[in-house]
Amino acid sequence: MRARATGYGKARGEAAADLMTSPAITVLPGATVAEAAWLAALSRLKRLPVTDRDGRLVGVVRCDVLLQALIRDDAGIRSEVENKVEVCCPPGDRDTVEVTVHDGIVALTGRMTRAGAARFVAEVEAIADVVEVKDLLTAA
Repeated sequence: MRARATGYGKARGEAAADLMTSPAITVLPGATVAEAAWLAALSRLKRLPVTDRDGRLVGVVRCDVLLQALIRDDAGIRSEVENKVEVCCPPGDRDTVEVTVHDGIVALTGRMTRAGAARFVAEVEAIADVVEVKDLLTAA
């Protein structure tokens, strides 16, 4: 009940100072999604300001977006990797590459040129929520 009364009081504020959380609760750009989500949940925030080391605002992340990133499943990761196949791989290699994902670990099988495979694996490793990439590709 007390939290509700405080929230109601803040909603009726006339100045920004009446509505803000003080001191400001922020996160650095390099924080992991899990760290940011945990901080936002503990602080009961709907949005979390992202600041640089000097305290300058560089962005704002919504908590629902943080939580969505945390709960992305293997199917979502697989779909993104398969899209990368279409974008990054030459047409001849696209049909040979197979993608499987289990617990965030991506296994890539098929045939691809060495240079193409190295670039593709780097692209997949950069995908959010990919825990590991098993490069089982053979040279074409």
